[in-house]
Amino acid sequence: MAASAPYAIPVIANAVRQIQPQSILDVGVGFGKYGVLFREYVDVWSAKNADETKRGGWRMRLEGIEVFPDYLSPLHDYIYDHIHIGQAESVIDSLGQYDVIFMGDVLEHFTKEDGQRMIQKLYEHATKCVLLTYPRDAQKRDGILENPAEAHLSTWSDEDFKPFPRFAYTVLENRADVCALAKPPFDPPFLVGCFAARKRTGWKGVVANGLVSILGPSKASAIVSKLAGERIALRKENLSRVGAEGTL
Repeated sequence: MAASAPYAIPVIANAVRQIQPQSILDVGVGFGKYGVLFREYVDVWSAKNADETKRGGWRMRLEGIEVFPDYLSPLHDYIYDHIHIGQAESVIDSLGQYDVIFMGDVLEHFTKEDGQRMIQKLYEHATKCVLLTYPRDAQKRDGILENPAEAHLSTWSDEDFKPFPRFAYTVLENRADVCALAKPPFDPPFLVGCFAARKRTGWKGVVANGLVSILGPSKASAIVSKLAGERIALRKENLSRVGAEGTL
């Protein structure tokens, strides 16, 4: 749709912050919400001066695909470097490689067979990770907003992604599914909301900060998760645990 459910926003924002991509392809840009978030948490978040918070100072290449051009507005012209118009399954064949390919609330608009082919294409065009979100239970429906591509044609679960060598999966409030398909040798990001981390004090905070400083967030998180027997995401000055619904 032009708009999508908010449940996955903090998880996707945190995943992109972990990966720190130099290029992103947003498949099905809709209103452009995620494009704005990607700009903020890759370019603006790391800006060293005011000029780097504006379009002329951005470094990441951000492109999109949209099948319904009536959704596009001046917002898209400012945020995205380029938006390719057309059917995603055809457009992707003419594009190159991107560190991250994101497809938010789009997969349910494909039939199961077409969706599986589309995921494989995204995987082939990603150098680090494919990020997917979709509703937990997409009720079948026809197109809306004068857009036939808004029809719901399929539902998905973690079982659909087990053929991929490295994937992470979480369900948010039993409403939205998030899947990360990492390309070897990269590990999938921790699918936990960046605004849900708990500040740690005392010796736990010292240990967490030390591990992250020495090993980096990904390796430190992997070691601590193995020792604890549960998925734990570490970043400097914070230690966040994946909740019951977010167990990977």
